[in-house]
Amino acid sequence: MPSTTFQTEHYDLLVLGSGEAGKYIAWTMASAGKKAAVIERRYIGGSCPNIGCLPSKNIIHSAKVAHLAKHAADFGLPTSHDGVNMAAVRERVRDMVNGLITMHEDRYDKTHTELILGEGRFVAPKTIEVTLMKGGTRLLTGAQVVICTGSRATILPIPGLRESKPLTHIEALELDHIPEHLLVLGGGYIGLEFAQAFRRFGSRVTVIERSTRLLKGEDDDIADAFGKGCEIT
Repeated sequence: MPSTTFQTEHYDLLVLGSGEAGKYIAWTMASAGKKAAVIERRYIGGSCPNIGCLPSKNIIHSAKVAHLAKHAADFGLPTSHDGVNMAAVRERVRDMVNGLITMHEDRYDKTHTELILGEGRFVAPKTIEVTLMKGGTRLLTGAQVVICTGSRATILPIPGLRESKPLTHIEALELDHIPEHLLVLGGGYIGLEFAQAFRRFGSRVTVIERSTRLLKGEDDDIADAFGKGCEIT
């Protein structure tokens, strides 16, 4: 049952989670004059601009530049490649993420969408209790409620894996050094993105895939193309 100690606030639209789908629904409805709010407990804008596609593409671009610098002589350019400063690579990613967060906050302001930072939980139909990030609690109801809570990194129940404290893609984006040897468990597209990037940075990289091919979820011709030139055992 909802708490009776808080005044209930009513909205035309409540969105739980500020990922791609949820934020655009809220912005559109608010721009049309509806009273809309988005509840987000951590990543403003969702995983894509914070811990997903955009930060990973930033690292991949840095790895491409490092690869080109290493092979500058092949293009008739002077070579002065002194290695990769991963702390600087990480700062470049962080700067981009902070800029994207600012952009999102500006969009919330311009569309008059309320951004509520805190953790929400349903306490009744269409009723969400929010434990605010800065302290306190709010009780919200919505004529329409959209759940847009996104995904989480999963550590598979492989014996001993969790105890070894492996990196997920989130921690890999925060590395400030180049691993001497990087083991990537899984030959899907995310694993291969990190594998090729850190190989270009200078790590020795081993990809472990339990199926008979890389990119098992893709079409055969794509998987075959990625497998060419790989040392597969």
